[in-house]
Amino acid sequence: MPKGRRGSPRESIDSILLAMSRRKDIDEDTLSHYLDRLDEEWEVGARTKVLQLLRSSDSDAHSTALLILSELATEDDLEELEDVVADPTVGDLAKLSLVPILKELGSEMADDGIIEYLNDPEAAMLQMQLRLLDLVGQSELGVESILEDVLSMPTERRFGFINWLGMSQDPRAAKLLIPLLENQPTKVTSAVIEALEQLGPIAAQHSIPALNYLLANSSNRQLKQQARTALGRLTMQSPPGTEDEVMAAQFETPPLYESRVSFVDGAGAQMVMISWERPDGRLKGVNVLYQDDWGIKDCYGTDEMERNRWSELVEGMESQGFGSFVVPFDYCRSLIAEARALNKRTRHKVPVAYAIWRPFIEGTESNESNTYPTILEPLPVDAQAAQLAQRGDQLYHLKEFTSWFFDPFESIRPYVNHYISVKGLMDNASRGRKRKGSPKAENYKQELESFVSEVITNVVDNRARSLYETRLRRQAALFQLVERAKDVELIRAVAAVLHPDSGIPAQEQPFVRAMMHRSLESGLLRIMAEAIERGPFGDLPFDFFGDDDES
Repeated sequence: MPKGRRGSPRESIDSILLAMSRRKDIDEDTLSHYLDRLDEEWEVGARTKVLQLLRSSDSDAHSTALLILSELATEDDLEELEDVVADPTVGDLAKLSLVPILKELGSEMADDGIIEYLNDPEAAMLQMQLRLLDLVGQSELGVESILEDVLSMPTERRFGFINWLGMSQDPRAAKLLIPLLENQPTKVTSAVIEALEQLGPIAAQHSIPALNYLLANSSNRQLKQQARTALGRLTMQSPPGTEDEVMAAQFETPPLYESRVSFVDGAGAQMVMISWERPDGRLKGVNVLYQDDWGIKDCYGTDEMERNRWSELVEGMESQGFGSFVVPFDYCRSLIAEARALNKRTRHKVPVAYAIWRPFIEGTESNESNTYPTILEPLPVDAQAAQLAQRGDQLYHLKEFTSWFFDPFESIRPYVNHYISVKGLMDNASRGRKRKGSPKAENYKQELESFVSEVITNVVDNRARSLYETRLRRQAALFQLVERAKDVELIRAVAAVLHPDSGIPAQEQPFVRAMMHRSLESGLLRIMAEAIERGPFGDLPFDFFGDDDES
């Protein structure tokens, strides 16, 4: 059965298909309505008409058919789609363009299996590759989707594709090659350098800055020497002054619209969100997830967003507990640079999507003279700081600390059941009728606090203290930037006593005790969530630019 959609029938299917094939300005609501109508009549004529569009030589009609099939086609449609592939009268491009849909539906014809059904396999593959370059020229998301497929290719096929890009003599090929210069095996990077050199002066405006960046950031001597040689040849083949011109032009990015940063969550994660204005008034946006034990862990973006959609997404994040603040662009860049350095230290690869968006983030010259620290310096542990830190449990009154639990959860898992049991007895005793001289509730409370002290002694070591102390100082830096001076003062005091060298035992610190109480109390829910999801609880990267869930 087709995917469930709802909507009231109005326009005819023919008029809908005509509008979708000819209009470029269809808004999201109208498009959703059109898909609803097509879905309603999918099995009584709509599917047949969409497949007719697929066979059309009109590129707009063909693209519309692919869009509709990607949304509405299910396994029930697989046989008819495979019939299209097997039909010798259907053009090769139409067949090849069905591969992603066939793959999603589990067809054996996907990928290599489709070759035998092509009328002219060699010409068809060349035509498909040219269409890929058309997609590259349209958006960063097109580059990202293609590179994801390239990285999943077997090694030999990947080398073949890189070689084809180099021989294509199409400047758009550089946009696919350049992201592959980063975080790839040496052989792949070497092949990419050769391909960029093959493209020659036609792609110099992209190749020269990319090779200079590789020289400045790579530690591989072999690759640096190869890049230096390729850069020299490109410079010699190009008109005089080309290198200076393209190095200056690389800083030309769209005007900044807004830059935001989320608060630091309990797992040490922050989201950096940046958007730029397009000439047509829409926005480009990128979201970088920074994890303090990893570096840049994820990156995703969009190149065509309505302004009101940006506001809706920020509000949606807020409702899901991912609050964020408007901050200077240079602060975002400082955080991202810090995250990239951490990737190098931890030997974690930067997502390929970041390589695509990096020129927008790192390539913009700053107009600001101020620098913004991403972490505040430690405070000395004096009497004033120690006294203020006695109010450390009040940090949990702030919404920015609601996600601060003690991790790793495995270290406290053995203590959860006993904590829940004692707390349940304490709560029951507190709700019962108080009798004169009945100290049950107070006794249970003392038992609970003694138990929490035992857990803290067993699991909160110097490494954990250093980790949370650092996260607190990172949170304080953000709060200082958004002018929350009182919160900064309290956070810095709590961080000072939490440092392993403070001399103050962890079990005597109200912030640590509040964290442990919350962690143990929520432990049962975390165990249940792990059982249901069969994954780590708390790893919830918010897909900032993802589609809304359908009801």
